[in-house]
Amino acid sequence: MEQSKVAGTVILNQENGHKKFLVKKENKDVAFINVSGNSNVTSLACILDELNDVVGLDSSHMDLVELTNINIHEEKVPFYVFSMDETKLLHDMEDNVFLWETPSILREVLQKFNVSGVPYFY
Repeated sequence: MEQSKVAGTVILNQENGHKKFLVKKENKDVAFINVSGNSNVTSLACILDELNDVVGLDSSHMDLVELTNINIHEEKVPFYVFSMDETKLLHDMEDNVFLWETPSILREVLQKFNVSGVPYFY
């Protein structure tokens, strides 16, 4: 099964009870993490590889909490939402490409897309 794009985010459950969301900085804006699909692996494997290898998160500490679709440039794209506890972070985001943002920023990002079934971020 070949997918041309796969997107996702991670909910960070902070020790103080608040939540932040992983986004990628693109110029002066932020967007969901998205990658090109690979016909040799599933879309889930593609986004997990990106989170492991590029972002530097340990997927063994993440739970898949939601799967829906979003439209990016008229293309239906699987959108994965993972959750992880702040205590499981191995390092801070130092490269400033990937950021932990507040729910209000995430709502702004969501408004840019046509989402099939709004993800339930708990």
